Amino acid sequence: MPPKTNRVLDCKRAIAKKVIIQLRRKLGSNLRAAGLSGSVGRGTAEKYSDIDFLLIVRKAANNLPRFMIVDDNYCSLGFETWDSAIRQLTQPSHELPELLGGFTGILQIYDPQRLLPKLETRARNVPGEVFRKSAELALLHSYEDFCRVKNAYLKGDRMVLKDNVLGVTHSAALVVASINRTSFPSDRMIFKAHREFSKLPDGFHRIEKLRYGNLRGERLFSTFLGFYLDLIDFAGKEGISFPVSRQALEELDP
Repeated sequence: MPPKTNRVLDCKRAIAKKVIIQLRRKLGSNLRAAGLSGSVGRGTAEKYSDIDFLLIVRKAANNLPRFMIVDDNYCSLGFETWDSAIRQLTQPSHELPELLGGFTGILQIYDPQRLLPKLETRARNVPGEVFRKSAELALLHSYEDFCRVKNAYLKGDRMVLKDNVLGVTHSAALVVASINRTSFPSDRMIFKAHREFSKLPDGFHRIEKLRYGNLRGERLFSTFLGFYLDLIDFAGKEGISFPVSRQALEELDP
């Protein structure tokens, strides 16, 4: 008897093929390639995993569906033109490590022009300068949530405080991944992948306490502030500019 995980995977891939048949009928020649990313593409899907599609079309349209529910499975439909896909692989973005993960480990379902292997090759060979600029953008992006954390702490708003701490740690993971010139194979790895990175800020393991621990109040804020200051110092040593003074980062005036 085959392992249960194989039966689950076979079922999900069978559903995916049904979706592709429907899309080919609906889109005709506009559909150039279709593949599976995420856990179904990688072969690690579990019973309740969704099914992620990468779909290359000749022409984008506003009426293209973004999801389907087929046989009780959520199917996420990621439509890209060739040009829009290449832009994601060649232009800096604060989300670059996440974006790249969607273009690697693709299981080809329909690809007569062999477009998906070309995209995967590009995703695995992003220039270092694109990663460097993406790290800078992710660090800048974190600052809005950092300021919200300080406001929430001063007001004693625990829910907003925690919510924005999560936002900062998400940006921090993106900064560190970009500095290490790598991507996340899945969203489940965003806050675990640092364990394999060669370059890390001091005490970066605190990201797990900040996200999943029971820290509250002053202890949460002091841990968070130390984490963020270490991130800024680390980024600076790696040549990532950040136009905010340390005095402004450390001040906490009501």
